[in-house]
Amino acid sequence: MAETREEEGLLLLRKLESKQVSSLLHTLVDGVCHRCQPSYQEYSDVWSLQQWWSIVDTYQSLIKAAVRGALTKDMINQELGALSEDLKQIVVDVINSRREEIQDQLLGETHNISQAVLSDFDWKVKLIMSSDKISSVQEPVVSLDLDIGLGQDSKIHSIELDKDELGKLISSLEGANKVVQQLKA
Repeated sequence: MAETREEEGLLLLRKLESKQVSSLLHTLVDGVCHRCQPSYQEYSDVWSLQQWWSIVDTYQSLIKAAVRGALTKDMINQELGALSEDLKQIVVDVINSRREEIQDQLLGETHNISQAVLSDFDWKVKLIMSSDKISSVQEPVVSLDLDIGLGQDSKIHSIELDKDELGKLISSLEGANKVVQQLKA
């Protein structure tokens, strides 16, 4: 049976002693946190370059997923599959000991997507009675003024939404709030 690249990356860790595994995993966490990246030269006698990249990609993805998804020890062990119990314990210990640091980095990366923040909003409901083409419309619309702060500057964006568009906006904002709450947890 052929192994996937991810399974291969997980199992390659078996070539190291326990102390080296812990050191490597802490270095990989440092890479996730944008400190020092792990160096292939230290492990070139153990793995080929392709194997090295497989390990780095697999374990950094696992570390991020474990923190982002708030995975428990059992869930992480399940992700690690056929790895020995000793190595699984080392991986879980490294992730749990640096979980807060990794989460702060992931939140920082998400925050850095945009510096703009919603500082205030104002809304009004209007009833459109007619238009130049139709004599009787009677359609409610919401006029929404968003005060967007960009550092010291502030800019007001005004939009008008009908009932369907307002529903879509509310759904989008609820989805974004759900993601933010998951990241905070």
